[in-house]
Amino acid sequence: MKIEKLLIYGFGKHENISINFSSGLNIVYGLNEAGKTTIQQFILHVLFGFPQRNSASLRYEPKSGGKYGGQIQLVDQVYGRCTIERIRGKSSGDVTVYFEDGTTGGEEDLKALLRHYNRASFESIFSFSLLQLQDFEKMDENELSRTLLASGTTGVDSLIQLEKQMETDMGELFKKSGRVPKMNVKMKELRELEVSLKEEQAKVEEYAPSISRIHEIEEQLSSRRNQESNHRKQLEQLSLHRQRLPLQLKREALRQQLMRIGTTSFPADGIRRLESTTGKLIEAKAAKHRIEEELAEFNARMPQNDHGDQLSKIDDLLAKESEWHGWRSTKTTLSDEISRLESLKQRLLDRLGVKGDDGYQLIIEADVSLRKEEEMHELLNELTKLNNQTDFAEKQYAMIEHEAEQVREQLEALPTPSAEERKQAEEWPKIQQQLAEAKAYISFNKHARKESKSQLLPIGMLLIAIAFVGFGVIQLQWFSIVLGVIIGGIGTFLYSKKGVEDDSKLTAMEKFVSTHAHKEQEMKQLSDYIEFYIREKNRMEEAGHALGIKVKTAKRELDRLSILRSQTEVHFDEFIGAYGFDGLPSLGIIPELFRMIREVQEVGREMKDANNQLRSIETKLEYRFEEIRHILQQAVSKDNLYEVLRKTFIQLKEEIETKKSLTTRIERIKPSLVETNELIDTLVLNLHALLKEAGAETEEDFYKAYDLHQEANRLKEQVGSLESQIAASGPAYFEEQTTENEIEDKITFHETGLSIIADEVDMLINEKAALVNKTEKLLTDETYGQLLQLFEIKKAELAELAKEWSARKAISEAINRTMMELKEKKLPEVLSHAEQMFNELTDGKYTALIITEKGTFEVLSGNGMRYPIIELSQATKEQAYISLRMALAASILETAPFPIIMDDPFVHFDEERLSRMMKLVDSARVHQFIYFTCHKKMKDYWADGTIINVSEIGSEQGAVV
Repeated sequence: MKIEKLLIYGFGKHENISINFSSGLNIVYGLNEAGKTTIQQFILHVLFGFPQRNSASLRYEPKSGGKYGGQIQLVDQVYGRCTIERIRGKSSGDVTVYFEDGTTGGEEDLKALLRHYNRASFESIFSFSLLQLQDFEKMDENELSRTLLASGTTGVDSLIQLEKQMETDMGELFKKSGRVPKMNVKMKELRELEVSLKEEQAKVEEYAPSISRIHEIEEQLSSRRNQESNHRKQLEQLSLHRQRLPLQLKREALRQQLMRIGTTSFPADGIRRLESTTGKLIEAKAAKHRIEEELAEFNARMPQNDHGDQLSKIDDLLAKESEWHGWRSTKTTLSDEISRLESLKQRLLDRLGVKGDDGYQLIIEADVSLRKEEEMHELLNELTKLNNQTDFAEKQYAMIEHEAEQVREQLEALPTPSAEERKQAEEWPKIQQQLAEAKAYISFNKHARKESKSQLLPIGMLLIAIAFVGFGVIQLQWFSIVLGVIIGGIGTFLYSKKGVEDDSKLTAMEKFVSTHAHKEQEMKQLSDYIEFYIREKNRMEEAGHALGIKVKTAKRELDRLSILRSQTEVHFDEFIGAYGFDGLPSLGIIPELFRMIREVQEVGREMKDANNQLRSIETKLEYRFEEIRHILQQAVSKDNLYEVLRKTFIQLKEEIETKKSLTTRIERIKPSLVETNELIDTLVLNLHALLKEAGAETEEDFYKAYDLHQEANRLKEQVGSLESQIAASGPAYFEEQTTENEIEDKITFHETGLSIIADEVDMLINEKAALVNKTEKLLTDETYGQLLQLFEIKKAELAELAKEWSARKAISEAINRTMMELKEKKLPEVLSHAEQMFNELTDGKYTALIITEKGTFEVLSGNGMRYPIIELSQATKEQAYISLRMALAASILETAPFPIIMDDPFVHFDEERLSRMMKLVDSARVHQFIYFTCHKKMKDYWADGTIINVSEIGSEQGAVV
């Protein structure tokens, strides 16, 4: 396959240029920023497609916004001459392949033409640059060996990229000391959950101590009641002993009290039974209240409706979200396009001066055919011609009229001599003649004796006089005529004079001269002034008459041209009026009218199409919006429609899950509530029975009955005691010497003990109720179970991530095994050819390229020493890389006969290495070489190749040096 020609429509800085290539070696030369890399990328972009807009690769779209793309013309051994054209279209561009037989093809035919090579595969073999070679300095031994291996076998670069991707994915899943990878995050979450579980477990473990404490409290209550009984017994004995003192009086008083109290009955152990029943009832009611609060809370949190059908519909709509956003994006694009077109239309209409819809409709329906445009140009040319002629005639008329006016003004402004001055001027020639004669006479008399008597002087003076008179007549110079007459008179006088006049005449002459001599200059000026006035007046009158004739002629011509122009303007107004224009526009913009009208019509058609598409999209959006609003049953904005839909979906899903959970918990709690209610009913019945037995309606009455019963018993006992004492003196509980004060002190002691015991009993009862509530709450608390369930879920997620990590690890291992197979099976043939090239390039210094068992490259020197590839110089590494590339390209020539594209890869070579590299390239001329360089020496080295100077590329063809 040979590239013959590039035709660039627009790519980067290049626009509308063509470049011709030969079938052999082509040197694309140019200084930095000349556009060499742009041409190289143009070849790759047209062959394999434009990069995605969000990719790291440059798209090289033309800055001026022109046509994007171009053609590559090539000849192929199988398909013959073909032209590949790729222009702006879908993301990778629209491609068309033109074959030699006239057929065309698309992307699939291009893939067949390129032998199904993608860009990465092509660049891994047939295209490389200095940047790839410079990367060797940054590689370690394994990376360098793999790069060389990829250069020597097809497909290995893809495997290497896949292996790197797998390693990247594994790193994203797990790192030994990482925090961000997913597995590390899951393990951290499991550790935190484990801590929470331990805390909840510690709470659960508090249950047994609480039960033990409840038993201890019951024992303490029993002990306190025994102590209370002892105290009361002691008090009774003390009271009896105190009463023994005034036996008789006291017995009578006691009998009176017993009579007032009457007969009483009280249940056995009533107080203990009452307090026990009351305590249990309080505990049961507290438990019931707690259960009812939980049920009320659960019922309050319980969703009222079943949203299963609504949830299904929302799920279906969420699956169509991309379609909604696509419509909205299309709507925005169409709206922007309509706005742009509307703005463009309005600008065009403003420029045309068209106002209102009627004018716009007239423009849309106007006939802008070529015939009409030709008719318009004919009228325009005629009108322009008449305008030019009329303007010229107006200028001529104005100029002539202005000249006539100037002549009239000059004539009016010409100073007119007075009558006295005219009279003096008319008389002055005669006086001047006499004055000249007198001066001549005087002069003649003075010099008569000195001068000869020859007659030549009078004759000469007569000739001079004739010359002056002739000159004055021809030039209309009155002064010359007068002077000529004077000189002639003197000459005649001299000629006729025969002698000297007498002294009297001389005296008269001298007197005449003295009288008029001082006026000579003044009169000369006056004569010149009058002569100038007459001459100028005659000239101006003649000029005014001639200009008057010219003004009439120019006026007639101007009127004729104005009539013709008016007729043509009327015709042109009628023609322009058909397009909605009132009055004659500026002739300079008339040629633009048809172009602008056509542009308005084109914009109108585009707006109509865009509006139709917009209405269709809006209909779909409105239908979808109404459908979602009907399902949501709430007002919602179109901008956050799907956001609300997703929130509703999540909310409904959570409500369903919450309802299930709450229902389960309610069903579990209800039996406890029933049991508690039954217990409360039983305790209430027992309490009522106890109150009834005591004849009391309330606990207060019960305690009063108890007190009365106790008081009666006490009185009876006292009476009995007194009677016994009185009758038989009875047993003595205390010594007789015990005083009443001592007895009072003991009574106070025991009463204080009873008060302390009562407080302690209340505290123990409250503590017991709190512990009972706590233990029952621990029995119903599900936090521990929920945490345990979440812990198991996280463990399952971690297991799934571990599976993903294991799968990628397996793929990475499989790639390594595949690399080993490639080294053993496919590489030897290419490696053998590469060794020959490497040997030639290094001038026999290195004779072989060897792959070790570990998969690293080594070279064998001429003295038998082996060196790892990483220890070689940069240029030697590049020689090994180029050798493998060239060997691989030669080995697949039959299946992939592509040109080799190089971007300045030899600039690090010295003169000897460069010379050997040139010989290697020359020996591989079966391939077409396209070499891009900014170094003039490379162009000079390959003077026999086709030199293309990028800086001299024109718009028609490549500049070949």
